[in-house]
Amino acid sequence: MKNDYIYTVIKNKHIMLNSETIYNAEQEFKRFEMIMNTKLYLTQEEYDFCFGWDADIRKDTTYIGGYSSDDRAYLNLRIYSEHDHEKRNNEGSSEEWESNSLYCS
Repeated sequence: MKNDYIYTVIKNKHIMLNSETIYNAEQEFKRFEMIMNTKLYLTQEEYDFCFGWDADIRKDTTYIGGYSSDDRAYLNLRIYSEHDHEKRNNEGSSEEWESNSLYCS
């Protein structure tokens, strides 16, 4: 029975965590990491979830709710790169120019 519990000390307070609590916390942390390391746009729910884990995500996100679809409320600045954005825009312009130039010949 004692193996099902982990004893730890946080700020001089003894806390007893069972394996299910630890598992749930690990799953939530994995979700936090997945969102902040892979998603360019965060929904309000995802932002609130991540903010609950780390209030410093305010520095890593910017609100864009008024400029995007309803389900995309925040831009993740950890993922977003102005350089990549400009590169995508330039690639699209050159592809469009090439496709249009075929008809001009």
